[in-house]
Amino acid sequence: MQQFGVIGLSVMGKNLALNIKSHGFSVAAFSIDKPEVDAMQKYADDSLLPVYTWEDLVKNLEKPRKILVMIQAGKPVDLTLDKLSTLLEPGDIVIDGGNSNYHDTNRRVKAMKEKGIDFIGMGVSGGETGALNGPALMPGGDEAAYKRVQPIVEAIAAKTDDGRPCVSYIGPEGSGHYVKMVHNGIEYAIMQVLAEVYDLMRTVGHMDNKAMSQTFADWYHDKVDAYLVEISAKVLAQKDDLTDDDVIDHILNVASYKGTGNWMLEDGIVLGAPISMIAEAVIGRFMSKQTLRLGQAPVSDEKVPDNFVSNLQDALNLAQAVAYAQGFGQLHLAAEAYDWDLRYSAIAQNWEAGCIIRSGMLKQIEKAFDNAKAPVKTLFQTPEFAKQLKDELPALRKMVALGAQAGVPVPTLSAALTYLDSIFNPRLPQNLIQGQRDYFGAHTYLRNDREGVYHTEWYEEK
Repeated sequence: MQQFGVIGLSVMGKNLALNIKSHGFSVAAFSIDKPEVDAMQKYADDSLLPVYTWEDLVKNLEKPRKILVMIQAGKPVDLTLDKLSTLLEPGDIVIDGGNSNYHDTNRRVKAMKEKGIDFIGMGVSGGETGALNGPALMPGGDEAAYKRVQPIVEAIAAKTDDGRPCVSYIGPEGSGHYVKMVHNGIEYAIMQVLAEVYDLMRTVGHMDNKAMSQTFADWYHDKVDAYLVEISAKVLAQKDDLTDDDVIDHILNVASYKGTGNWMLEDGIVLGAPISMIAEAVIGRFMSKQTLRLGQAPVSDEKVPDNFVSNLQDALNLAQAVAYAQGFGQLHLAAEAYDWDLRYSAIAQNWEAGCIIRSGMLKQIEKAFDNAKAPVKTLFQTPEFAKQLKDELPALRKMVALGAQAGVPVPTLSAALTYLDSIFNPRLPQNLIQGQRDYFGAHTYLRNDREGVYHTEWYEEK
């Protein structure tokens, strides 16, 4: 009998099955797509059993059965659960490792529980390489069920520099998929910031691809040791297979998206979360599909400013911190709204290796949460990030101004600056907005000098 089952054997499912096998656990691997099962036959042995039917999958798993579903999110997951619910027994565990919407996971947890089956919604990050060699995992659902699969998921997860697995129990219901959604929103923001930095380098800094690649590589080994910085250096250095040019110069500047960024914005609006960087990053992808390709790209004839590269590095580093701060800020609001006991330090640690947004900064975030003596509403209220804000804010301000002067759009850098200028400002001008609302709609207002709710009988001068 096999210890673990995997349904769905495209790239992610296949590699996760091989990862589980390589860590000493036996696997039964199934797909409704027969060629995917056929492709697994070359790995078949006592510890990996490819099967061709639902019934063979279920009967070849030891009880309580533990099954990971790695298929397209949405209706296919519901159909799979409908089928499994006719074959499984009370106490069995099903894990959805796809990019499911957390609302769907909330619903599925309840529906499966009614049938006695434990359901875990688990975010998985790291792509196909991570799936094979160690992904970051974000499981949510029934904690007792998680503890029964904990030895396996800890074995296959990525490991931090000090050997800790990048997986821990997130919380109840769909909280695991919620955290993965926020992970993806942060990913959107950091990718867009890197694109804006690249644009400033080539337009204002007059740097060629080789110089930009080397700069990103230097930053990766210095202050901004993030995976996305590392691969930006590699993308800019890649030669084209079809021409003598660099491939970056022949990639159409239109960015695709699968929707998880949109989901974060939707819930951010519900919660009132100020995730401006992530919003601008999502809108940036929309904009890339709508831009009229008839105009002239900005050209800067100005002399490259002093300390351009070092200021750009500091601006990038601080903007990355804002992206993390906005993501954790939304998690804080979600935990309050949905009654989830989220463990922010553990979430930061989960992201330190294996996932797309991994960076050295996450160790600093983990430390900030561990040391906090009160709830952290923004990372910049902690000593660890207050110093970074003081040191790097001037550089961010300069780069945003430089982009505006050169006609280079820098929406996420600007959003990062606006967030930092706003979050600690006690004199934001929204008192005028509330006065306007009370004037035209009697919406009332709060006062800054006494308790209570007030309305003014406004008048117009004759």
